[in-house]
Amino acid sequence: MLKLSSIVTDSPELQGWSWPPVPAFSGLSAACSEFIALDAAVQRARLRQCAGQPEQRGELLNALLGTIYSYHYGYADSPCFLRNDVELESRLLLAKLVLEDDLVDSWLPIEALPVLDGQQAAADYLRTYVDSNSAVSHPLYAWLRDEASPRALTEFLRLETCRNEVVDDEIALLLCGLQGNMKKVIASNVWDECGNGALERFHTYWLRRLVNHLDDWDALPRYRSSAKPWFSAIISNVFNAFVTRPAYKCRAYGMFMTTEARVAPHFTAILAGLERTGLDHKDIAVYFDAHMKIDPHHTDELLSALATQQPALLPLQVAEVLRGAHYAVAAGMAQYDRVLAHLRRLDQL
Repeated sequence: MLKLSSIVTDSPELQGWSWPPVPAFSGLSAACSEFIALDAAVQRARLRQCAGQPEQRGELLNALLGTIYSYHYGYADSPCFLRNDVELESRLLLAKLVLEDDLVDSWLPIEALPVLDGQQAAADYLRTYVDSNSAVSHPLYAWLRDEASPRALTEFLRLETCRNEVVDDEIALLLCGLQGNMKKVIASNVWDECGNGALERFHTYWLRRLVNHLDDWDALPRYRSSAKPWFSAIISNVFNAFVTRPAYKCRAYGMFMTTEARVAPHFTAILAGLERTGLDHKDIAVYFDAHMKIDPHHTDELLSALATQQPALLPLQVAEVLRGAHYAVAAGMAQYDRVLAHLRRLDQL
């Protein structure tokens, strides 16, 4: 329980900036307006027409889902920010279901899942899998550590800010529908995301410090509208497809567990790259440095909760946790491949 005095007096310096730093909604894109006006069958047919064009299909899926998730979270960039529009919301929600199904069932394939006997066996398997999959050792992070220019690293910091700016909201959604130890560890995770009750320790406040040090408050919203690459949101979009769909609750748990496990090795490389290029100011490094200590503990909590969950998970729930873990790897590889190519191109300009 918070003390009333801690609420009244808690106003750190950067809290006055609205978060996340997004542009105010000014209208749907032509592509989004056209797509949501179609019936579901026609929407599916439109996506099938792109079957042989994975990049074009991926851009369509991820760009439209980005708009839909901005609606879902309800910040200033939402098409329904502070207004009720039943017709528009109905069309956005229908398109959401169609796009999400295509994203995870067709566009982003995963490896075959192991067949395991129960949640303890699944936890044992995942203790190895989350630490030794291809996304953990993706060459993007060695490149950031050893070769990336300050310009490329600054671009990467923008992408990381956009990817993590509402992670506390995303994890809060994961609480719904869980019970027992699995709910307990997600609640603990949300409490950590929210600074254990202190605004200046919110993980998003650490991102405020990063944005402020880069003097990016005004430029970042413009960047989103004109230059942010669609593929930088693949991981977020796949997780949101799971965490906002009741049937995929356990899948979201497995994905979150797996993305938490790769934070420490990835952030180790990022911090080394920041030091190499002189971008390691404490206000930039704090977000990455703090998670080096926090997220390995979160991963252990998530795995232990899975192993000891009561009431015991049904076989389908166990399989869904495993499926989410494999989707985390597939989404990571799909995003990291494209981000690495993007940053290399930027360094060659």
